[in-house]
Amino acid sequence: MLGDLLSKEEKQPIHHNPYLHDLIWEELQKHGLTGKLLDIPSGPGYFARKAKQAGLEVFAGEIDTDLHVFNELTYKQIDMSRKIDFESESFDYIVSIEGIEHIENQALFLRECYRILKRGGRLFLTTPNVSSLEARLNFFFTGVHDDPPGPVRDDLPNIFMEHVNLIPFHRLEIFMRCAGIEIEKLTTYRYRKGSQFLYPFVYPFAWLRHKRAFKKYYAHLKDSERYHRIMKMFLTKEVLCGSHLVVVGRKIP
Repeated sequence: MLGDLLSKEEKQPIHHNPYLHDLIWEELQKHGLTGKLLDIPSGPGYFARKAKQAGLEVFAGEIDTDLHVFNELTYKQIDMSRKIDFESESFDYIVSIEGIEHIENQALFLRECYRILKRGGRLFLTTPNVSSLEARLNFFFTGVHDDPPGPVRDDLPNIFMEHVNLIPFHRLEIFMRCAGIEIEKLTTYRYRKGSQFLYPFVYPFAWLRHKRAFKKYYAHLKDSERYHRIMKMFLTKEVLCGSHLVVVGRKIP
């Protein structure tokens, strides 16, 4: 059993995406290291352990109980596509690293994040960026965003370990906004070379198209500045060239 193997320090579970853990840790530190944090999906709990060691009160939410392996952590089995079993306004922070692309009901998950966050609480979320120009080109040629292309195998122990629901930025933004979570910061881990090559050719046309759309459909609205800010995010280099979407969102009081 995995739990037995973990009794030996040299046999630790795989630490997926440590570079994203480091990036989110940097963002979390800017907001202070006090309060209560939910790491979901936590995997084995590497980020949760680091947060706990820094003094935060931490829960590790992970649906796969085989990954509840570190004795010092408090784990909770959570299906991210269902209601999260915590009281409303329980957490100051929610960290969700590479999770939302694995679940069916992304809008529900974000609404649940809003519910269990305290007023002004923050969500730190990452997901592969299928809005990058390179990803869009891959989709043009193959019809799928994943690389290499192909169907999810049906002989896997859990298909939700795969990217069953990759989410483009425009959909992530509207799901967050409808849930009541405002994007405070949008960044990425690195810029993809293929996207950077395409960027100078595509950006002028994308800018012109967005400008015309804004003038026609949004400029006359009372909250036009809000929509202008959102449309500007669609055209950022982070969205057009980034490897990942890395978002810091704040619960709107």
